[in-house]
Amino acid sequence: MINMSMTKRPKKQNISEIVNLEAMVPQDHFLRVIEKHFDWNFVYDEVEKLYSKVGRKSIDPVVLLKIHILKFLFNEDSLRRTYENLKYNNLYRWFIGYSLCEDVPDHSTYSQNYKRKFCKLEKDLLQTVFDKVINLLVEWDCLDMTAVYIDSTHTKASANKKKNHKEKIKIEAKKYQKELDLEIALKGLHEESLTEEEYLKEVEKIIKCNEEVNTNEVIGEKEVIVSDVDKDAGMLYKSDKEKMFGYNTSVICDNNNYVLTVDTNGSNVHDSVSFYDSFENLVNHFDITKIDYFVGDAAYLTPHICKTIIDLDMIPAFPYTRKGYRKGYFKKYEFTYDEYNDIYICPNEKDLTPTGRIDKNGYIIYKADEHDCSNCPFKSQCTKSKNKQILRHVWEEYKEMTNDYRHHQDVKEIYKQRPQHIERVFADGKMKYGLRSTYLRTKERVHRKLTLLYACMNLKKFALHHYA
Repeated sequence: MINMSMTKRPKKQNISEIVNLEAMVPQDHFLRVIEKHFDWNFVYDEVEKLYSKVGRKSIDPVVLLKIHILKFLFNEDSLRRTYENLKYNNLYRWFIGYSLCEDVPDHSTYSQNYKRKFCKLEKDLLQTVFDKVINLLVEWDCLDMTAVYIDSTHTKASANKKKNHKEKIKIEAKKYQKELDLEIALKGLHEESLTEEEYLKEVEKIIKCNEEVNTNEVIGEKEVIVSDVDKDAGMLYKSDKEKMFGYNTSVICDNNNYVLTVDTNGSNVHDSVSFYDSFENLVNHFDITKIDYFVGDAAYLTPHICKTIIDLDMIPAFPYTRKGYRKGYFKKYEFTYDEYNDIYICPNEKDLTPTGRIDKNGYIIYKADEHDCSNCPFKSQCTKSKNKQILRHVWEEYKEMTNDYRHHQDVKEIYKQRPQHIERVFADGKMKYGLRSTYLRTKERVHRKLTLLYACMNLKKFALHHYA
């Protein structure tokens, strides 16, 4: 047994010491990796035109940006708290390039600079940071885009759910409405019973669909619940009893869990609607020929989304959904579609033929004969109407192809990995980076925050997992 005497340290004394701040930061710290590999000089190029050639010296804009990034890297409660911690956190001081004795900036400096200067830039500064981080990942070959994963998660808005009112808003046409109208018009030309006048009308529709008109068509109105303090936030119903105002962030990530695109909407915007901005962002900024699989949940299983992905030579990996089926009744897949004759065959081997009409949403109605239904032994399991009807979309074959891919072994394996990628990104964001809620208001400000948040996630992952 080793005997040890008790040590009592002397009382605190004011002793002057010579310290080296550089030596106090561990050599293997991830901030060193970020400082070594990430070039901050682009900030000067972006904001140079906002500063005067004469006058009092300003605070270095790179310092302001680095402090904002420290907030997310270390999950500080607020930017004010981050500035407060700068006074005594030596690691923070080293990262922004301040010595131990220098006075750090005031917390209001960043917000005032953004309000008066940075917001005037043609491209948002925080979006530029995100793009520069992506460029770094591409340069170091960190991205594995064999498969990409899309999903959205909610962030609680800074809005009291009890302070709201109902408001009528305009409903804009779908982003693919012109493409759908063209498809409907082209199918209309194949109708044998068209008169010459009807044929000319269909041709006029095709010509109109091909015209380049850059306007958002309003097709109606709907009533929604709007927050009194943040009109951009959407009401999110988490359950029958629980609801809140929030924002949905649509994200696409790669196989290495790096976030590729960020898109922010109110929580009342469906995932199948927010898909298009995210997908357009992906197509415009990355080489999609490297993508073999596009993975999403059941919310993205729509005919046009399936068509969009398949037309670009990607394989959609989506789950099967049975939404809308009544218990005890035949499912749609139990009716066999005969592509050659363009008919559906019911379980009683009777035909459902197309009526020839296509509604504005692109659905063709297939009807069974009333006589066949009235004498059918399975009618109680089929329909309560006089005759059975089935809707088939003009792009239904793409959805059928997607459901067929679902049974392929490679697609099964890819879809099983979805929780390890996109769900893990959201889990990290909420546990480590403050993704759960925001104290900011308006869609623009929330989007700026979330864009920088995901940029910091990418940057820290790069530092920790590859080059630390």
